[in-house]
Amino acid sequence: MKLLLASQVVDINASCPLGRRPIHMVLTAKSRPHSHACLTYLLEHGALPNVATDTGLTPLHLAATEGLWECTKSLVQAGADTGARDNRGHTPLELARIWCHRRIARFLKDSMWQNEKKREMERRKALQNLRRDLFNMHRRAENIEKVGRQKLMEEKVTAWADKKGLPLLWAQPMATWNQAHAHCLSPDQRPQSQRTKVCHRQCPGAPPREAWNISPNPSKPPPASVSRPQGVRLSSQPERSPPEPDLRRSITLCRARGDGRPQYTAKWDGSPQSVPNLPWDVLQRGLFSAAFPSRIASPNHFQPNHVLDLPRLGCSPGPNTSPWTEVAMHLAEELEPGHY
Repeated sequence: MKLLLASQVVDINASCPLGRRPIHMVLTAKSRPHSHACLTYLLEHGALPNVATDTGLTPLHLAATEGLWECTKSLVQAGADTGARDNRGHTPLELARIWCHRRIARFLKDSMWQNEKKREMERRKALQNLRRDLFNMHRRAENIEKVGRQKLMEEKVTAWADKKGLPLLWAQPMATWNQAHAHCLSPDQRPQSQRTKVCHRQCPGAPPREAWNISPNPSKPPPASVSRPQGVRLSSQPERSPPEPDLRRSITLCRARGDGRPQYTAKWDGSPQSVPNLPWDVLQRGLFSAAFPSRIASPNHFQPNHVLDLPRLGCSPGPNTSPWTEVAMHLAEELEPGHY
C-alpha cells in the first residue's frame, strides 16, 4: 500500500463497483493484525473518515462490527460521525451491541454523549447571547416609549396652558455650576467665567492640571494614582447589579405552524424570529428567568462526568429493594462536599 501511494498514480479514495474504498477494505477480518497501522496511514494521507458504501456502511460501522477497538478510537478522533446510519437504519453503536463488542459500544455511547453535550452547550451559549440582545432591545424600546410619553405629556400641558393663558409649571433646563466641584472638571469643561479664576493660580510653564489632581502644587501630583472619582459605598456588602428586565411583557414564545420549531415575537418588531433548537422548558427558563427563580444556590460549579467513569452495578437489586434506595446512594456519593 505504501509503494502504491508513493507512486502517485492511484487515488486513495478510489471506489469499487460496490462503493467500497481502501479505508473500508482495511477494516475487515482479513487485514488483521495490520488494520490499525493501515487505517492510520490512510487517514494521514487524506482518506475520508465518513465515506459510505452503496449499503450505507461507513468505516466506523465496519470497525464496530469487527470489534477493532483501536481503529474505532482513531476514527472517532479523526471526526467520524458516530450517529451515521446505514441502509438498514443501524448506527455503529447498534452494530457493536449486535456483535457483542461491549467495550466499543461503551466508548461509542460516551462519544455520542460528549458530542450531544457539546452541541447543546453551543445552543445554550447562543440562547444566552440572544437573551442579552433582547435585554438591550427591551431597554432601548422602554427608553423610546418613555421619551414619547414625556414628549406627549409636555405637548398636552403646553397646549392646555396656552388655552388657559397660564404660564408653564416647569422651567427650562439650565446648566448648573457648583464651586465646590470646580476641581472635578478639566479647564475645557469649566464655564468661561470660571476658567480664569483657576488658570491664574498655575505657575507659568507648569504642566496642565489633571481633572483628578487636587494637589495645590500642580507639578507634584499626589502619591495616589486615581483614574476617576471614587464612588460612595453605602454598606460593606458588594453592590448588587440592577435587576434584569422581565421579558414576558415584550416577548412571546410560540411554535411555527409548519414544522413546529420554537420562535419568538417581540412587540417592537412583530415578525417571528428563530431561537436555538432547545427543549421548550429550557427556552422558557433561559428567556424568562424572572418567572423561574433558582431553588438552589451553590458557590461551586457543577463538573460533568464521563459515562465511562460512572459506577456500574455488578448485579441487579433484589426483589424487595426499592429502586429509590439506589438513587439515594448514588446521590450521596456524587454530591459529597468537594465533588460537585
